[in-house]
Amino acid sequence: MNPYLKRFVANYIRPFWIRVALVMVLAGITGSYFYILGFITKATVDDVLQIRPGSIEDAGAGPADPAQIRPPHGTQGQKIGRDPQRVLPHSWDTDRPQPTRTRSEKIKWLWVVFGVYMVVRLLFAGLNWFFNYNIAFVGNRIVFRVRLDLHQKVQKLQMAFFDRKQIGKIMSRILDDVQLLQSEVTTTFVETIGHAAKILIGIVVLLLINVELAAFALLALPLYVLTYRLFQRPLSETFARMREAYADTYGTLEERVRGVRVVYSFANERAERRLFFRRIASIFRLSVRNSVLNASLRAVCAAISAAAGALILYWGALMVRDGNMTVGELIYFNMSLSNLFMPLVALTNVNVVIRQMIVVVSRVFEVLDEEILIRDRPGAINLKQVRGRVVFRNVWFQYNALADAVVKDLTFSARPGTSVAVVGPSGAGKSTLLSLLLRLYEPTHGSILLDDYNLRDLRLSCIRRHVSMVPQEPVLFSGTISQNIVYGRDGATPDQIMEAARRAELHDFIMSQPEKYEARVEEGGSNLSGGQKQRLALAMAILTDPAILILDDTTSALDAGTEARIQKTLDQVMDGRTTFVITHRISTAARADRILVLENGRMAGWGSHEELLSQGGVYSRLNDEQQSPAAVHAGLTEGGAGGQTGENTIN
Repeated sequence: MNPYLKRFVANYIRPFWIRVALVMVLAGITGSYFYILGFITKATVDDVLQIRPGSIEDAGAGPADPAQIRPPHGTQGQKIGRDPQRVLPHSWDTDRPQPTRTRSEKIKWLWVVFGVYMVVRLLFAGLNWFFNYNIAFVGNRIVFRVRLDLHQKVQKLQMAFFDRKQIGKIMSRILDDVQLLQSEVTTTFVETIGHAAKILIGIVVLLLINVELAAFALLALPLYVLTYRLFQRPLSETFARMREAYADTYGTLEERVRGVRVVYSFANERAERRLFFRRIASIFRLSVRNSVLNASLRAVCAAISAAAGALILYWGALMVRDGNMTVGELIYFNMSLSNLFMPLVALTNVNVVIRQMIVVVSRVFEVLDEEILIRDRPGAINLKQVRGRVVFRNVWFQYNALADAVVKDLTFSARPGTSVAVVGPSGAGKSTLLSLLLRLYEPTHGSILLDDYNLRDLRLSCIRRHVSMVPQEPVLFSGTISQNIVYGRDGATPDQIMEAARRAELHDFIMSQPEKYEARVEEGGSNLSGGQKQRLALAMAILTDPAILILDDTTSALDAGTEARIQKTLDQVMDGRTTFVITHRISTAARADRILVLENGRMAGWGSHEELLSQGGVYSRLNDEQQSPAAVHAGLTEGGAGGQTGENTIN
């Protein structure tokens, strides 16, 4: 068995083995349904209708005594030819005599057959309901468990995984691929048992009816095997390509929807339509190919069934003519043969389904098997209180083994309660540096200490409970304003929520909305201005009351007046807690106790504003650039406009 499939069975099917076993037993029982109906049909034809030789001739003349029948003159001793109008063999009169029932006896027997038929139909209707219910239960439980495991695994993975994977592709694995498992599991692990039961029962029934015809019917089996082998590889390859095309389309669509403003800004809708057209055209071609191959497989199998069935019907008719079968037996045999061929056609597709299932399962396990590089060590420490001392010792970091180091040999120390501004040109490694402090990434070399504890020795939940970050591009969730504010601190009281909003200079805006704190926030905060989103993100961080606060250029989208007001709030929030402020503005950096200057991932300066100006270098150059008339006009100095001036309201 394929290792992925073996793991899937062990992890997700075995926990429900009692239900699965019950369903398999029911599948075997329900496999006999059509054979029982066929037997009832046989009984109706042979025991109720009782078609007999001579029944046509004698229908209006009444019963005749066979002893009174005399052959024509001159034919004594000669063999009389068989009347072609007689439906049943002449040998039945002498070799296989059967009792002839009266009309009332036939009616009674018909009621017995009718009663048995109704009981069988009702019984199997109940069994089928129970069978389908348990199939649905097991299939949905498996999908539930797989999706839950995938989501939990994604929640534990390091940021490096998301850097190299499209979000849309991850969503495709969790939602689309997993949904296929429900139908695949049902087809492969349950219905296959039913098909196998139908085949075994069918073979026994056919042998019991007529050995010669049964042997002839079984000669068709190798043709099904050859047909499957012919279609197996192209079907598997097409399905794998189709699943990958779906994932690529999900990834592209998610990116374009998320970046729709950029698409509109560059008037690139036409190019996007062409790109999406090519994606879905590829899916269309692969889907058509997959459908054609499946239809061709079914058609070839149906042709084999039709040819075998026609030959068997012809041979069976000859056997009825020769007196070796009854009409009811022939009808029963052909009904059983159809019930045998149908599961045979289905079973020829089982290996194709299994290979498709392996493709899906392997894509699921590709995520589940992703190595978690950042995890709690055994015996990791959970600090109840954190003073806020942060030390970087010879820290190096690179995103992967082939990339250049983004942070290079960085060493510095921040005392508890101090503010540190991190400045430098774009791409200097500022945001990456502080992502290391949140342990979103792991240093390639060196160590980071929090209150003299190596971050590797602390629980991740402990680090992220005491360290909060307000990103440059706030991430908000669909819901209400209050739900977003309490995201990092479940169970906060309304007073605490409003206090956090006041300190973030957001309370007045919220109270101006008709629904106040229950006003809706659309996906990604699309109905908020940049400044409102950043203040809402700041309120989220304030509510958690962190020992260490990271502000990633949080005032970049604020106008000068709002920035001045919120800066006073930030001064209060920063008081008594260690704060790292990533900024491009020298005016903002000058307020910090210490300034860390980065250039190409290396430390290019460390000290106060005055000390760094006196030393010259990168910091002094940045200061001079921002004091130029062009920089003043762009709003990079304290008196500049500094980003958006308009504040949209929530719709």
